[in-house]
Amino acid sequence: MARQQRNNDDIDLVAWAQANKQFARLQESLPEPAVSNVAREVVRRLAFRLPRYGSATESPTQDDIDRFCVTLTATQGDAAERFVRNLRRSGNSAQTIYLSYIAAAARTLGNRWDEDELSFAEVTMASGRLFRIIRALRHMLDREGPLTEESRSILLALLPGDTHTLASEIAADMFRRDGWDVNLAVGEDHDTVVARAEIRRFAAVVLVANNAGALEALTRLVIGLRIAAPVTPLVLAGKILDVPGAAELSGVDTVIASLDNAARELRDIADVVRRVGRL
Repeated sequence: MARQQRNNDDIDLVAWAQANKQFARLQESLPEPAVSNVAREVVRRLAFRLPRYGSATESPTQDDIDRFCVTLTATQGDAAERFVRNLRRSGNSAQTIYLSYIAAAARTLGNRWDEDELSFAEVTMASGRLFRIIRALRHMLDREGPLTEESRSILLALLPGDTHTLASEIAADMFRRDGWDVNLAVGEDHDTVVARAEIRRFAAVVLVANNAGALEALTRLVIGLRIAAPVTPLVLAGKILDVPGAAELSGVDTVIASLDNAARELRDIADVVRRVGRL
């Protein structure tokens, strides 16, 4: 859990690099339909959920959005980065970039994808770059202040579609005995879990997944949570950790490897977050 490294444009360079690496892994490791579903998750979340963060005061023109979309699908890997850096240097707030530019670009790209004006490869590239940008701006989009010592509320969510509920219920009981306020999400669908993390501030979201074939569903959920709750630490637990590279591919921050030590490991994670700041 590395501390944020920022430049003069308030870009989180560590988060930028991590998001870039994650999307490269996804394209190498998942079949094309799964990568397409992850890309659609990015576009859908960015296009229609961001207004919850507030109102932008500066509205770009359609020409501005079209230019941004060109950079997102350009062969030059740093074109979109330069576009965002120039927006920041010109005085645009992170909220304006997030709400006006990114949301509008996501809607435009989604429409062009539906109309077959863009290829799968182009939209996947653009989605990865959009995700990379919002991860790099995550600390500036936090709606509240840093967590305090008294912040003891977590979301414990069983991956939608997973029917192995017993371990999740045992873990919830262990966390409660350790003093955590546990919000348990078992048998809930993808959108409901993401909505929970969006409307309430949690010290962490613990995702439990047991099906080795559920990497696509897990990755989509992590992507949705990253957009809905940009700075909330995401923790992975369950038998899916037996799959090599599951944590890295899905993009979670850290893991809880053992049910026996779950309470202590969560306490250690919370201590790190409080000591060095949001992930």
